[in-house]
Amino acid sequence: MIATIKAEWRKNRFRPAFLVSSGAVAAITILLYGFSWYQALNPVAGDRRAVSLLTLYPDQFVNNVMGAGFPLGAAIAIVLGALIAGSEYSWGTMKTSLTQGPGRLTTWFGRVIAFEAWMGIITVILFVVGAASSVVVASFQGDAIAWPAMIDIAKGFGTIWLVFAVNGAIGLALGTLIRSSAAALGVGLIYVLAVEVIAVRFIDSINSGAYKWVGNLFVNQNATALTQSFTSPAFGPSVAPAISAEQAVVVLFAYFAGLIIIAAALIRQRDVT
Repeated sequence: MIATIKAEWRKNRFRPAFLVSSGAVAAITILLYGFSWYQALNPVAGDRRAVSLLTLYPDQFVNNVMGAGFPLGAAIAIVLGALIAGSEYSWGTMKTSLTQGPGRLTTWFGRVIAFEAWMGIITVILFVVGAASSVVVASFQGDAIAWPAMIDIAKGFGTIWLVFAVNGAIGLALGTLIRSSAAALGVGLIYVLAVEVIAVRFIDSINSGAYKWVGNLFVNQNATALTQSFTSPAFGPSVAPAISAEQAVVVLFAYFAGLIIIAAALIRQRDVT
């Protein structure tokens, strides 16, 4: 297994998709801070979405980067997962790798571990760029630099990593199921950004919301609730999420494990060509 993980890491570490996605996450974070900073300094009368400078300072950076991590960062994770899993079939390298050494499940789980390590690296980039951007804002505004508690940083980091991991698992599973990276990433993005939203709204409308608990089991609902649990008075009044952070974590972990196991079963049972 260790040899497989190392092989997957060597194969993917210089892959353009990972390098571009890392740059994209950094750029999204900088744009988020830059745009919010401009809005805070140039408020529009009557704008209900007015931004407070207090939210852009270092002590709030964990709460602030949640907006960059989800949903845009999650969409990038889906694309990466679909590319990693689907391209193996398009290039014919899946069959070649299996004839050279480890079995199907060893190869699959080694690939998953290497991929999730990349999701951790992208999470680090998100937090580092967010923290640096908050320092820039505080320095220009002459505000004292104070950081959140380490436990809050750790919780925020774990939250974004989990959200990236689950959405990446959607891409991995679809790439394995469809055996095409382009089709898999298209289906994944359409499902998460459109189909799931429509499905949840429909379920919530049935019988005056009697089945809202079903809608609360979808990925987006739980990821949204988990990221929205990171807030503070600096962001103004907020409505408590309908889904608790504890439930969201359990549901997202269940999705991650289920998707990885289902994909492993597909690889184990069928022709890999």
